[in-house]
Amino acid sequence: MVIYLKAGSELRHRLKPDIDYYTRRIETDAGKTIKEVLIDLGINPALVAFVYTEGKVKSLGFIPSDGQSITLQPPVSGG
Repeated sequence: MVIYLKAGSELRHRLKPDIDYYTRRIETDAGKTIKEVLIDLGINPALVAFVYTEGKVKSLGFIPSDGQSITLQPPVSGG
C-alpha cells in the first residue's frame, strides 16, 4: 500500500521528501503502525510527538490506510 508522509523543519530533512518540499510517498505493508514505518525508514520515532491525519491527532500506534496523507509533528521545544 502507499501512504504519504509530510514533515517540516529538521524532521523534513530526515524524511527526504520526493513529491514536494514536505511530502514523501511511502510504499509499506498494510497493517504497519506509523512507528514501524518510521523505523523502516531509519527515522527515530522519538523525533515524532504525534501524527495528524484527516483532522485528527493520532499516536504513533496509528495504522494508516492506503492513500492516506499523514503529517508528522515533532516535539515542541523552546526557551
